[in-house]
Amino acid sequence: MSDIARAQRWLPYTALLLAATLFTVAVFLGWMRFGGEIFLSLIESGLAYCF
Repeated sequence: MSDIARAQRWLPYTALLLAATLFTVAVFLGWMRFGGEIFLSLIESGLAYCF
């Protein structure tokens, strides 16, 4: 198997891993920025103790 065919076989997995990593970083940064407001809104609606 040539190197090009081997690289093309792993390309979808690599793209999926990169997308998942970017999504995780975005969620983490969003939680760091808005985590307090999210938790306070959950407390106000009574859902904070379900988590």
